[in-house]
Amino acid sequence: MKNFQRMLFAITVMMLVSAVGWAQPAIAENGVLNASSYTAGIARGSWFAIFGSGMGPAKFTAYSGALPYPIELSGTKVSFTPAAGGSVVDARMWYTSAGQVGGMLPSTTPAGDYDVKLTFNGQTSAARRVKVVERNFGINAQNMAGQGPAAATYGGLTLNRFTKGQLGDWAVRPAKPGDVVVLWGTGLGADPMSDLDGNTSGDMKEAAQVKVNIDGIEVTPLYAGRSSGSPGLDQVNFVVPSNVALNCLVLVQVIAGGRTSNTVTIAVATDGQDACNHPALSDAQLAKLEGGGTISIGSLSLTKMTSNLSFQGMSFDTTIESASGSFVKYGIADVATADFSRLRIGQCFVVKRTGTLDDIMSPVPPARLDAGLQLTLNGPNASNKIMPKDQEGDYGLTLYNSGFSGIGGTGSPTLVQGTYTIAGPGGADIGSFSTSIDFPGAFSWTHQGNPADPISRATALKVDWTGGGSGLVEITGIAAKITGGTQEDPVGDATVFNCVAQASAGTFTVPTSVLQQLPAVAAGAQDAVGYLQVLAIPDMTKGQGRFDASGLDRGFISYAVGSSKTTAWQ
Repeated sequence: MKNFQRMLFAITVMMLVSAVGWAQPAIAENGVLNASSYTAGIARGSWFAIFGSGMGPAKFTAYSGALPYPIELSGTKVSFTPAAGGSVVDARMWYTSAGQVGGMLPSTTPAGDYDVKLTFNGQTSAARRVKVVERNFGINAQNMAGQGPAAATYGGLTLNRFTKGQLGDWAVRPAKPGDVVVLWGTGLGADPMSDLDGNTSGDMKEAAQVKVNIDGIEVTPLYAGRSSGSPGLDQVNFVVPSNVALNCLVLVQVIAGGRTSNTVTIAVATDGQDACNHPALSDAQLAKLEGGGTISIGSLSLTKMTSNLSFQGMSFDTTIESASGSFVKYGIADVATADFSRLRIGQCFVVKRTGTLDDIMSPVPPARLDAGLQLTLNGPNASNKIMPKDQEGDYGLTLYNSGFSGIGGTGSPTLVQGTYTIAGPGGADIGSFSTSIDFPGAFSWTHQGNPADPISRATALKVDWTGGGSGLVEITGIAAKITGGTQEDPVGDATVFNCVAQASAGTFTVPTSVLQQLPAVAAGAQDAVGYLQVLAIPDMTKGQGRFDASGLDRGFISYAVGSSKTTAWQ
């Protein structure tokens, strides 16, 4: 998570640095976002967050007086000026601090391009161009950054959580089919009655064509509109369908005005069950996360990937073999996107991710743990191969890189069918360990097709393979728009789907309901990329590939062998 982590770190530093001498405030690039989802596009009548520096007092200050919210708070004001000319719009202020400011855009603001400026104690920032849109609903998450478990309720003082219990004045439990769940957020659209005193014009679900997508099942909500008494705050009430999958991380999105929200999760269990089902974590570990704690996870992997890449009309083949390891702390929000949470056999799920290619493919939280200076790999063709620790605290070794179509390769083919062992000496956080895994024999994605041939999102995608033994097969599709970074390490916004099937099945069909959630990517696009990969992986739901070490709540050793290709999604 290289570039994206640095960006988050920079924003965090800006939030913590006190404004000295009331220096000119500065709004960060792409720093004006939906307050719930942290996505671009500010809907009329919605709350937004601004990230930057010197924007307010060093101490966080929130408005707590009578409605309406003021247009100035502790010396901070925010204005929206139409790019095409017109009257300046003053935002209503919610909170202010040096590094982050929250406000509400009045519902009377027309959609279009605006230049946003922030003034603090008489000093005004440079403008940042933003787009005001009709609707951009963002769902509140427990981490208050739009990712992971939703801040969902059942009405009254009951919260959706992994386990049944009590959290202060709130009762907590997983949902069950038939429950009415309330999602909270902002951005459903303009409601002038709400802006000043919190009244509401009523249900918006028909005007905004609101739907809830829960684990691929589309339902019409019972209500979608402002929450009475709370300006700019929206709620979407829906019934959990009877045929929804029962697990801890049921994916939920809201579609409003043709635009899809951020992806969050809710926990769903059977009636009378005190905890939801997670493919890798115990009830005690789930309860630990619920209590605000973290769990320590060790992940080791052997990978053998052949890729067929197409660029500007030319095709290249490359094969890479590698060994990797990471030891990290996971909080409750990180668990939802972790690799070990994705093993839902026979099902697909779709998420949106932002960052580098590594972030998009396999996001890892930044809190690394020390397991020693290096790890050691042994097995067929690999005798005491050293896996050094890099600057970020991860372990890795490239065993073989064929280069592009045989040009510029390094090493020699290493990974073959057989047993491989990875051992670590232990470090400040993790004790010594030695664990093994059986690397599979031949695995082949059949009928792979040419990377120059686009894949239709309007037709179900049938994927066939041979091999994989008693494990699983994971199918991953990505459509990403490049938004920054460098040619070597680009940064983008991506929609990712993952489908998992038993390897013994030999085939899986990705439904159109999944494919249609990907944005279109044209062949030869310069600012976007499409990708599809098919991998054989172990079945960790049966306990394959688990190991123990002091300091770890759970350890996994796995393999991934298969193929990938670039593709256009049409």
